[in-house]
Amino acid sequence: MNKRILLFVTIVTINLINCSLVYRITGKTLNSYAQDHLVPFYLGTDDIDAICTGGTALGPLVASFERTGASVELATMVAQMGAGVCAERKAQEAELLYIAAVRKGKGEEALDHQAMQIRWHGVAAKRYGDAHNRFLQYFGEWQGKCPSISEDEELYYLVGLSSGLLAILHDFASQGYAGITREVPSVVSQGSKCLDPKRWWGTPLALEAVVWLSVPGATPEGKDPNKQMEEAVKLGDQAGVRLSRAFQIQAAAGKGDVEKIKKLILEHSKSLAQVPPKKEYLFLEAFAENLSRHESDKIWMKEKGHRGPINFSSFPGKKKNTKEEDDLLKDL
Repeated sequence: MNKRILLFVTIVTINLINCSLVYRITGKTLNSYAQDHLVPFYLGTDDIDAICTGGTALGPLVASFERTGASVELATMVAQMGAGVCAERKAQEAELLYIAAVRKGKGEEALDHQAMQIRWHGVAAKRYGDAHNRFLQYFGEWQGKCPSISEDEELYYLVGLSSGLLAILHDFASQGYAGITREVPSVVSQGSKCLDPKRWWGTPLALEAVVWLSVPGATPEGKDPNKQMEEAVKLGDQAGVRLSRAFQIQAAAGKGDVEKIKKLILEHSKSLAQVPPKKEYLFLEAFAENLSRHESDKIWMKEKGHRGPINFSSFPGKKKNTKEEDDLLKDL
């Protein structure tokens, strides 16, 4: 009897070890596949909805292989970035519906859309924040100096920094719902110095400039964040990867300067007509375009009650007095 029990325990143990080994190998294979094929495919497509849906669906699957001991930080980071884009787009849609409801004098409906907007910003902040945490798990906590990064890892390093910045911006918009830690802006600002701005289309300069513009007291003495942002945008326009414009338009939107926003949007549209996008990074181009288009749609919705041109190349010729719309919710 004891021999049978021993044999049974031995068989079960061997099967568990084999399953664990299979899971670990599968996790490593999946991570390798994601880095070699899935991520380049993601970056090379301009279908934002497909990418965000894919990130939402695949993120938990990829992350689950951590339980087997597999290292899947980079693949999970990219998936969570895609999932963050989904939440960001839902926040944008809620914001447009809010503006439309205000314009129509529907106060309660407007408040509901505004509440949904804040909630989706919170979801976006959490997802981008998780992507940034995966970045820290892989590259290590910031220790005041640049980590050793291979050329193949530099893109992931840039994505990790970008996810941190997006987490900050969406946490602001969600009234601190995600609880993004105060260390993140410093990591983004300091970590951006570890990458060559020319190689990465000016984006490292843009990341640092947005932190300076967004966090009170963060701008070092003698530095001009707006000039640095312009330099970043110029490099991105020349390379055909205008990710810096995404951060520029978000920073401007945070300040609420409508005329400046219009100017930046038209410049973006003009650049798209002059310099074709780099095919390997169409997703980054589409991400930036989506942000400019959204800011354009906000202006059109407020002034005309509908969205603007898909290429965000123009604005309503006559500005409408919308003071009554701004005052609509004041006493609610």
